[in-house]
Amino acid sequence: MARKQSEAAIRAAKEAKQKKLLILLIVPFIALLAWQGPKTYKALMGGSPPPESTPLPLPATTAPPGTSPLPGQPTQAGELPDTDPQPTLLDGQLLSFSRFSGRDPFINRVPDDGSTSATAGATIEVNGESEDVGINDPFPASDPTFKLVSITDTAANIGLVSGSFSNGSDTITIAVGETLVLAADDGTRYAIKIVSVAT
Repeated sequence: MARKQSEAAIRAAKEAKQKKLLILLIVPFIALLAWQGPKTYKALMGGSPPPESTPLPLPATTAPPGTSPLPGQPTQAGELPDTDPQPTLLDGQLLSFSRFSGRDPFINRVPDDGSTSATAGATIEVNGESEDVGINDPFPASDPTFKLVSITDTAANIGLVSGSFSNGSDTITIAVGETLVLAADDGTRYAIKIVSVAT
């Protein structure tokens, strides 16, 4: 009889301990649920999407007359910015010219009467490539755009195979040892140096 009472007492003490433990665990569980519950609910059920952000429009600006906008700077509405502006040319440093159909370099330039041209000419370097050019001969050989018009002891006059320079001149004078950079309308540049002349 005493053994049954002691077993009942042990069981009652064990159940009381479990109830106390359960009460102690429920309190932090409720606190955790209150803290993490809304986040967990949104993660499981899917919350409303965040509002779409609209970029602020940039004010359209125009560059002062005679200048180009900075690369990437917005221009007037509907226009794309010029991301590769051409540098401003210094007066007398670069000359622009229009290109026309060039002369065929394979056509024989010896006169029909069999006579040969004078030996006067010049050694001209174009973009680092040097060649001997006679009077009225086109150059450079790879892209005959210019021609040697005349020479003196200290300079050479060159012109275009077809057309004239943008300043209206038919020829320009380059001194021996001087390098002049000419720019075509299509952006092609020619660095022309008179190496020597032979009169």
